[in-house]
Amino acid sequence: MVKTEASLLSPPSESPAVPLDSPIRTTPIHPDLPELKLPEGPLPIYQYHPVTCQPLEEQDVRAQLEQLQQQFPDKESALRAQELAAKEAKRKIEEVSKKREQVQKAIDKKIKERDTEMKVLSKYQEVKASDIPS
Repeated sequence: MVKTEASLLSPPSESPAVPLDSPIRTTPIHPDLPELKLPEGPLPIYQYHPVTCQPLEEQDVRAQLEQLQQQFPDKESALRAQELAAKEAKRKIEEVSKKREQVQKAIDKKIKERDTEMKVLSKYQEVKASDIPS
């Protein structure tokens, strides 16, 4: 089983997260995840942190790399795990996208309701104001 959330690198506290739609993100991280991009630079894309887009330091990831090598000793198991992780990431991205759409629809509905109520209120105030004798 692939550890997705627990085994991911946490961003360094001094580097902020770079938004997924940032212009510095130009190169897809994996063919199955074209929406996840990292900067194109002097280093290969796998040497950049996926959240902060900062170069990774070898000493920071050595323990995790050794653990992964023990967990997936041959190329086939590593490729299967990579495919599963890519599918899981894609699923989570789709879930977030759907949730974002649902929230936007709810916001739009509330705005429409508010606008309707404001129109009714303003008409009521106009009628009330015209009923007051001068």
